[in-house]
Amino acid sequence: MVVSTLRLFPPREQRRHVLSVLRSVLGPTQAQPHCRSCHLFEEDGYDEAILFMEQWDEDEAFFNHVRSELYNRVLAAVELSRIQPEFKFLFVKEMRGMELIEATRRQPPAENIATEARNHER
Repeated sequence: MVVSTLRLFPPREQRRHVLSVLRSVLGPTQAQPHCRSCHLFEEDGYDEAILFMEQWDEDEAFFNHVRSELYNRVLAAVELSRIQPEFKFLFVKEMRGMELIEATRRQPPAENIATEARNHER
């Protein structure tokens, strides 16, 4: 699986345009085979960044997407960032859900295990 994140920082006067461009990519990207999700987030705070995130269940499908005309719209939005955009591509081998929390919470905390081991040695 590939998780792609793009964080960009448009100037205030270009923000609506950048959001519009990225919104135009959401539906067509989600409709692609092997795309698990595509989301657009707006950050509050000092940077007022925009975060564009995709999840793909197949590496090659993601690579094909990056080479596509559709992805050219994403790159056009990147060009409007007032500072260096942040691209991150995470190649994930395993994904777990709620079962991880349930299994972890059934186990005692690590420091309790260490204390129990020391007490047992005495």
